[in-house]
Amino acid sequence: MVTSEEMNMTFQKVGNDFGFENVDSEFSPFRELKIKWCRTMDNASFTVSDYPEEAPIEVIEGIARTIFSKIRAEEETGYPECAMGWLTSDGFRDMNQERYIERSRDIGHTGEAENERLWEAYRRLVDAGLIGEIKGLRLFWSNDKSVSKACQSSCLMRVVIMNRRLLGSEVPHEVLDYCLLHEIANISTDFGIDILERRKEVTDIMSEYPGKEIARNWLYRVMMEI
Repeated sequence: MVTSEEMNMTFQKVGNDFGFENVDSEFSPFRELKIKWCRTMDNASFTVSDYPEEAPIEVIEGIARTIFSKIRAEEETGYPECAMGWLTSDGFRDMNQERYIERSRDIGHTGEAENERLWEAYRRLVDAGLIGEIKGLRLFWSNDKSVSKACQSSCLMRVVIMNRRLLGSEVPHEVLDYCLLHEIANISTDFGIDILERRKEVTDIMSEYPGKEIARNWLYRVMMEI
């Protein structure tokens, strides 16, 4: 386990390599995997999601080098292979998925029959050959149906949250399947590729869904978006 002191030393060492004199860092229980930073001249402070606490120290160093490269506006290379391999591993998900779920305020409490509707939609997509099986996938309904966002997900945690507005009996199954397909496509697409490439891959997967026009028209009428 990486302590706050070890992380701070690592960020300080990497920061010195990039010309920063004083660097401070600390872990914080963010819901998402993210890093916040504040820079003043050659001083920098970082607040880092605590999900990487169990990471090897070389992963922390790789993340630090990527962040400092962005701050210095150097050529972006993305996270190094060791960091990407660890962040997308089953081990990372197993260690952090429950913690992510506990921190999510968007997840609602629903009955077994309602949850089964999500898994039925998932099986329809798998049986149609639109997606493959996703190991460790967790599916939930939201606790709020007033928002316009139809769905959301975490590709690293493999968690999908669907807007409970889609639970209504008047909602065509094509709508639920289409929205779920969007999130599963995001999860199954390679996390390490360029964001524009990711969007294209997701769009290509979505274009194969036969009920896409029904779903798009329904979402447009009720002013929801994916």
